[in-house]
Amino acid sequence: MGYKDIGRKIQKAREEAGLNQEELAARLGLSQATLSNYELGKRRLYLAQLEAISRELGRPLQYFLLAGNGVETAPAGAGSGTPDDISALTRCLTAEEKELVVNFIDFLLWRRRKSDD
Repeated sequence: MGYKDIGRKIQKAREEAGLNQEELAARLGLSQATLSNYELGKRRLYLAQLEAISRELGRPLQYFLLAGNGVETAPAGAGSGTPDDISALTRCLTAEEKELVVNFIDFLLWRRRKSDD
């Protein structure tokens, strides 16, 4: 899944939330142009930014990262966070999507280290 696919999902989730680009950008502390570029897939989107968008739009992060709508591709009953659930969820991912998951885990560990300092 590429930046354009993620951008389309951001736009869809934003519209479903009843927000225009200016409103969501303001909530995120971004310019409207930056958000527009994310939605068009013209600007690289880092996991920290996608995490903030996910929180603001009330969508799980996997909605933006998985094929389809991010829900129907996940195995039934997955999501409690156990190692077996995580393994089951990652089996259905492409190599590129698995790399994104690894990058996100690296980010979470980095953030934890920074907060412990």
